[in-house]
Amino acid sequence: MRTNKRLMAFLAGLLSVLILSGVPLRAASPSSVFQPLDQRYASSLPVIPLEEQPFYPELVQRADLWRHTPLGQVVGDSPRETLLNFYAVMADVGSLIEDVEVSHRNDPGLFWNRQARAEMEEVEVLFNAAVDALDGSSFPPGVRPYLKDEAAIQLKHVLDFIFNSSRQIISIPDANAMKALNDERSKDTQSWTLPGSSIVLTSELADNPLNSNVLFSAATVANVAAMYEQIQQQVADLNDQEFFTRAFYQDFSHTPGRLFPPKWYLNLPAGVRAGLETEVLFGQTLFRLVLSIVAILLLLLLVAALARLLIRSYQTGAQDAAQIWTRDSLAWKRVVLVLPMVISTKAVELFIDHYLNFTGTPLVVLTVVFEAAYFSLFVLLVFLFFEALGRSVSEGLVRLAGDQDVWRLSRTSNRIMPTCRIISGVVAIALIYKLLLQLGLSPTLVLALSTVPGLAIGLGASKLLSNLFAGLSLQTDRPLRVGEFCEIGDKQGFLTKIGLRSVEIATVTGKVTIPNAVAEDCIVNNLSRNHGKPGSPQRQGLDLSLELDTKAPFSPDQMADLLALARNYAENRPDLINPCLTVELNPGSPQRLRCIALIHVENWRDYIELQESLSLAFSQLIDRVDLSHFVLGVSYDSTDQQLAAIPGILRGIIERTEGFELRACRLLDIAEFSYNFKCHLFCPTLSYKQFKDSIDVINRELLHELAAAEIVIPFPTAIEIQRDEG
Repeated sequence: MRTNKRLMAFLAGLLSVLILSGVPLRAASPSSVFQPLDQRYASSLPVIPLEEQPFYPELVQRADLWRHTPLGQVVGDSPRETLLNFYAVMADVGSLIEDVEVSHRNDPGLFWNRQARAEMEEVEVLFNAAVDALDGSSFPPGVRPYLKDEAAIQLKHVLDFIFNSSRQIISIPDANAMKALNDERSKDTQSWTLPGSSIVLTSELADNPLNSNVLFSAATVANVAAMYEQIQQQVADLNDQEFFTRAFYQDFSHTPGRLFPPKWYLNLPAGVRAGLETEVLFGQTLFRLVLSIVAILLLLLLVAALARLLIRSYQTGAQDAAQIWTRDSLAWKRVVLVLPMVISTKAVELFIDHYLNFTGTPLVVLTVVFEAAYFSLFVLLVFLFFEALGRSVSEGLVRLAGDQDVWRLSRTSNRIMPTCRIISGVVAIALIYKLLLQLGLSPTLVLALSTVPGLAIGLGASKLLSNLFAGLSLQTDRPLRVGEFCEIGDKQGFLTKIGLRSVEIATVTGKVTIPNAVAEDCIVNNLSRNHGKPGSPQRQGLDLSLELDTKAPFSPDQMADLLALARNYAENRPDLINPCLTVELNPGSPQRLRCIALIHVENWRDYIELQESLSLAFSQLIDRVDLSHFVLGVSYDSTDQQLAAIPGILRGIIERTEGFELRACRLLDIAEFSYNFKCHLFCPTLSYKQFKDSIDVINRELLHELAAAEIVIPFPTAIEIQRDEG
């Protein structure tokens, strides 16, 4: 009872204070609160109708041109062209919207038919051209398209008020007039202000210094909502006349859809529509608020259900070695769970911004919230996607190799997964920076923020950075592989993981985690790399190098043939293990054939005999390649028919010679005394003695065939004698 009395006394005191302070207890009527100044004070200057303004005839002409030829751009190279184009196009858009709705509203069906949609698209094109005349750089990129649409319509109403309420002649300068104005100014400027207003048209754009077109300035576009709010009542009191669009913004801000509401919505009873279009909160209608709340609640329910399944996938995930082959499917399941969250979040954002057509501050707030949620879920999706991709690639590579070993999969995964995670981190950082730009942060500020992670790493994450680079070194140099039995410092066991920060060893007592930087600094004894067994011959390394002909260096074709023959020979020798052959081409040094392999020998005598046999075999291969590439020179007196017949003559001889193939016979050189055909033979199967005998036969038959074809092989001395006799 005492509490109730105190509460009543407090309320009575508060009521007395309000009464004494003059605060009204009920809202006054609009007529008693608002009275325009032009109604309170008489003016000696009459209002100049739009029809009497000097630009009116050109405005009428432009409106007619835009309605019948809706091509081109609204922006021009002068304030006159841009302003009149914008006003004419926006007036056409406002009237065309009403015409389309009236013409097709009573058509059968709940949705607009094809003809109506085609007409709507034409109106949208006109409207987009007008919106392009606004510099919306002051709006955050995430809401810029929507706010520019709203600002364009509000600007049209502000111009309605100015053009129909002006008490002075409005002279809008063209390009020549702007030049004349600049001649009178102390400083050249490409901006012009509409008289009696703060509407500025300029070609000076902050984000496009090379721009030459005139647009409504960013400051004008940012402040147009305040201008419209200031003259909203005066616009409502204006009389209908040409180019005037009274209900343009009212329809835009109170009905769903961008410019055209859905047909089913327009056909609702007038009383129902009036109730749905009642402003309830922050200038938004009942229809918008109810549907947006329903959409957001459905989105939250979907995200909560999928997030619950995602968390469960980590709680019941396959962690033991027996289930390692199922980790890729589990990772893709997580991707499938997050993907609908990303898509539905963006879909609800578009539904609220584009379909429900939110305006003003609620549009900005909701868009910022949705953009932050969308990019956050997108970053999560990127991490999960690259995680699943890495596991699938690892499993695919192991299965492609025909191996089902668990350790092989773990080893492959440890090499691929760090790369995938680094890539996902880079993509995530790019998405975060994109979000910051979408929220309106300038690129300069975003770049400045990028120094914060580097500063944090330099001050407090040096150990993490050293472990990261040490982990990359371990993955690159590969002194250790997953599954190997090794000893790192005083810890001995099986290596189970090589991560970006640490390595794990399964010892006899449990798993030991060692930072990568410590593992790199320790002496590592890889016991699995010691393949020697008691009583087995010891492996030695053999490095054999043979110099090729220094007088006539081998051509690329000769080196390719030599490597093919040498590698085939080395792979077929059972006493060579993992042979590797190459031709060294060091500038300033002779060409060398180099063979590196492991051999099994027990004494120096066996080692020298093996080296001698290899040197002899490779020398024979070098000689074979040298003899297989030769130059066939013929006299300048040879006719075209004789020259064309030479490759066929040689091909016929080679086809009759067993074990040989002709790879080329080309006229590649015109020498001082002859036409030189460069011939390329290849013989991989014959022994060295058989090869030389076959070369002897080929040369003899070649001389015989050339003589029969009356093709002369010249000699320099004979040519000189002929010249002297001539």
